[in-house]
Amino acid sequence: MKKTFVLVVLGLLAFPAISAWTVSDLERMAKTDVIPEIRLAAGYALANYYAATKSEADLLKLAESGATEAVRLAASLALSQKWVGAGKTRDELSSILTEGKTPEVRAAAVPAFMEAVLGDNPDALLELATTGATEELQYAAGKAYLQKIRRNLNRDMLESICGDDTLPAGYRKAAAEVLAGYYLFPETTALSKAQLEEKALKDANPFVRYAAAYALVNFLVEESADTLYKKVVSMFLAPGVSAEYRWAYARALGLKWGAGL
Repeated sequence: MKKTFVLVVLGLLAFPAISAWTVSDLERMAKTDVIPEIRLAAGYALANYYAATKSEADLLKLAESGATEAVRLAASLALSQKWVGAGKTRDELSSILTEGKTPEVRAAAVPAFMEAVLGDNPDALLELATTGATEELQYAAGKAYLQKIRRNLNRDMLESICGDDTLPAGYRKAAAEVLAGYYLFPETTALSKAQLEEKALKDANPFVRYAAAYALVNFLVEESADTLYKKVVSMFLAPGVSAEYRWAYARALGLKWGAGL
């Protein structure tokens, strides 16, 4: 039974018109595809379409109770676009970041919250990043803090934050995303695609793997949707492939699919 199942899945490599999915196709995949990364890619692809076509109330409902993580992700990313510049107060956004019903609802408030705290003291932001009640609040405050002190940062400092197990996950994730920029620039010290793949696959620290994967997406989006799709399918059930590496391919594939809607 197991061998038959794998053969059926691998048969998807020949699926036609990979780069020309409709919204209905993507919604079906986001809900039912057997491969988690295909579901995730479909969720990423739907985000901008949802932002343009669904109301805030509909998106909030989907982010709270969508059938799969991918559906909730699409709604979350779309909702975050709605909330930026929408005039929500800092208190409203803080409440969502700490009391939102799902991680996706809380994550939707991150960009607007970062906008709201632009004038905050860096020390106050660091305090929130390290003691915030939820991972999403830690992440939002952490990104805002690191942007404030960016001129004082370097790769070693950010890798140190990523590797510090005493720090909360949200702050470390924020540091990883900033670190990704240092893996790409300046050119004289930038990591190659092969080096990023190696880090995303094999680094001992999950946040460094995530930083490398985040940077790797910049290379992967240069590949065709068909190539990315086949790679994602080929990794299904493959041993020794990190979650971060799989995510990078799913993210890049979602961006390619989304551009075609």
